[in-house]
Amino acid sequence: MALPELPSFLDFVAFFETEPEWIHPDGWFLGARFVSRRGDDLIKATIAPDDMEFSCEWWQSGKLRFNVSAVLVNSWEIVTRSGQELLRITFNDERQRFCVLQLKPDVQLEWRMTW
Repeated sequence: MALPELPSFLDFVAFFETEPEWIHPDGWFLGARFVSRRGDDLIKATIAPDDMEFSCEWWQSGKLRFNVSAVLVNSWEIVTRSGQELLRITFNDERQRFCVLQLKPDVQLEWRMTW
């Protein structure tokens, strides 16, 4: 089964509804940090497709609710359906199944692993 094609830079900007901070001098593909606010929720997500890395902090009313840093990301997919917008990543590690970050209509973060 073929992996989905990597979303474009503009796809990520549209998903997070903000311009990122470049964290690598050679461009977003090697590291970009998006900071997105939804009411009391603040999401700080760093993507580095070339380095296969993803990290995300979810803050709510100034309190850290979830913090994850992952490596070996092998696919990135932005899905829009039924009023939801999701960033779904999968891994090149059979124990880590997937991570889904939803920003609309509400913030939600799902992380799945298996034995």
